[in-house]
Amino acid sequence: MQDGFHLKGRHSSVVVSSDDGVPAIVYWGEALPASLDIQELLLATSTPHPAGFLDDIPPLSLVPELGRGFQGEAGLIGHADRHRWGGQFELTASDQPDSDTLILTCRDARAELTLVLTLVLDEATDVLSIDAALTNDGETAYQLDHLGVSLPLPSEADELITFHGRWIQEFLTQRIDWPTHKVVRENRRGRTSHESFPAMIAGETGFGENRGQVWGLHLAYSGNHRLVAEKLMDGARHIQASEWLYPGELSLARGETYRTPTIHAAWSGRGLNGLSQQFHRYLRSNILDLDVRRKPRPVHLNTWEGIYFDHQPEQLLEMVKQAAAVGVERFILDDGWFGKRDNDKAGLGDWFVDERKHPGGLGYLIDAVTAHGMEFGLWFEPEMVNPDSDLFRAHPDWILQVDGYDQQLGRNQYVLDLSKPAVFDYLLERLDGHLSHYDIRYIKWDMNRDLTQPGSDGIASVHNQTHAVYRLLAELRRRHPNVEIESCASGGGRIDFEILKHTQRVWTSDCIDARERQRIQYGYSLFLPMEIMGSHISENPAHTTGRRHGLGYRLITALFGHMGLELDVVKLTPNEQDEVRALVDLYKRHRTLLHTGDFYRLDIPDPALQGYGVVSEDRQQAVFAATTLSLQEQMLLPRVRLAGLDPERNYQVSFWIPAEAQGPRTAPSRLEEAGGGLFSARVLMQAGLQLPVLNPESAMLIELQAV
Repeated sequence: MQDGFHLKGRHSSVVVSSDDGVPAIVYWGEALPASLDIQELLLATSTPHPAGFLDDIPPLSLVPELGRGFQGEAGLIGHADRHRWGGQFELTASDQPDSDTLILTCRDARAELTLVLTLVLDEATDVLSIDAALTNDGETAYQLDHLGVSLPLPSEADELITFHGRWIQEFLTQRIDWPTHKVVRENRRGRTSHESFPAMIAGETGFGENRGQVWGLHLAYSGNHRLVAEKLMDGARHIQASEWLYPGELSLARGETYRTPTIHAAWSGRGLNGLSQQFHRYLRSNILDLDVRRKPRPVHLNTWEGIYFDHQPEQLLEMVKQAAAVGVERFILDDGWFGKRDNDKAGLGDWFVDERKHPGGLGYLIDAVTAHGMEFGLWFEPEMVNPDSDLFRAHPDWILQVDGYDQQLGRNQYVLDLSKPAVFDYLLERLDGHLSHYDIRYIKWDMNRDLTQPGSDGIASVHNQTHAVYRLLAELRRRHPNVEIESCASGGGRIDFEILKHTQRVWTSDCIDARERQRIQYGYSLFLPMEIMGSHISENPAHTTGRRHGLGYRLITALFGHMGLELDVVKLTPNEQDEVRALVDLYKRHRTLLHTGDFYRLDIPDPALQGYGVVSEDRQQAVFAATTLSLQEQMLLPRVRLAGLDPERNYQVSFWIPAEAQGPRTAPSRLEEAGGGLFSARVLMQAGLQLPVLNPESAMLIELQAV
């Protein structure tokens, strides 16, 4: 067998050893020559055997093995009737059909297990995808407790970014020095979660938005997960990602195979912006079912914060009329249209139109929406049921539960067991029925509680539940390919690359307070692109925080995502209607750029200021935002150095500064007074632009056109 394998991307290389056991990644970083002599690399990186250690250093392989003496985070944990727990795999076959794909087959004959690893380095984006599959070849069932894949990192990767958060504060980030102990991020909530987006970033000291080597990893999975960053005694370090399994959750009978969630990882030598752009491009070209050039992302109006459960036909028809008048292109009827759904205590599971609120069904409303040139969308929460519902009264055994124990309520609801064929078929029939009967072009798919005691017939079932959700979404999309689906889970509780194979939009957070959204959307942008990021102009004050912000700040915050309105347009004054219409027009003018270009976050030392923007692929156009998060300590805001422009071009720069953003001053700068000017890209990126005096919690736009 050959010495190793070289996967070649456009800007990066991955080199995998061909050791007797499970192979290991021995290099992952800047591209090496196609003519690389792998034996030379292996010789250069060979390690001595220090005293006080095992005679042979246990390999940090793709799946580190207990049976080979690995004493860190093991890749495989399991047993067959208390045996076959500490085996040793041997590499038995390899296949490299092209320069970016590698399939490795390993077998442990004594443990009667086969492990297949598939690595694909996408040449266009340099994103590495890894899948592992474990098959039980023995007669005795194999109890699988853990199967994780490890990605080794070099010693210069000595800083980490991890994700944390909660409801209405998703995608928060923490940057730390890589400690000498493990950093463990576990999620047991049964969905991707608000508090632990399944990703980590490592980088060399001092990396920034536009500088330094960084390595990013994301586990594409919507259930429980475990991520570990570990520094070993010999100085080696790795990040391991896996599905987190309950005791007894997975037992493999003879011939059965377990497949891990896919790990997507990337190296960038251009800092965090380079890393983000790689993931954004990968999603756009390999996962998302969207063509934003053919069909630009329509402006939404969602009824939730405008009317909540109070559905009155006359009011809804007036909302339709006023929504169309301000430029809305998709009208979404949120919770409250079905069952006896007057609040969140009843009705979930009874997916029949409430004739008390909508006599004769939803046809009257949908007809009005389409007559005004808009698409119609509808809210569902298929995975849930209220105890006060006809469905639960008829089928109390349809929920996830552990017999003999009381199941907890969350938001007054239980979780339906979608692994039961009868439950799956009922939900498919009800959703398919509505999509077939009505002209519905969009589903807001919600999921408003965590999974607790997630038992099915006595066995933990988060894995089966998660895959059943995928199957239900896939079948609905197969039957109705023109219906877009949004993944909402109490806001951003289910956002990951795997759910995005089945959905076309995410609800980033239930918090649409513009100030809080700045932090949320920053963390989101590290891995995910703007065109699927639900971002709405909120009511004033914001319902989740009570804060008041000017309309300009709310618009600029929403502008950089898939924009919508989350308010009662009927209550707008004529002046407010005119302002909203102008802001919607601004979004429509920029949306193709925003949703196809390269996203850049700006390196700004002042924590009171945040800057970001999008540059078109041809670098002809760009739009940036400068947003103040608080009152800065200095009298003047710092100069902002833009990024991503063509250094050989000049750009016409113009500003839009909402009236509410203009801070106290005795006189504007000459730049502000002129409203912009013509500048070389080098001046804009190296010297920067001096910002005007801005009020705290406000924003301005910087628009650029190459000349």
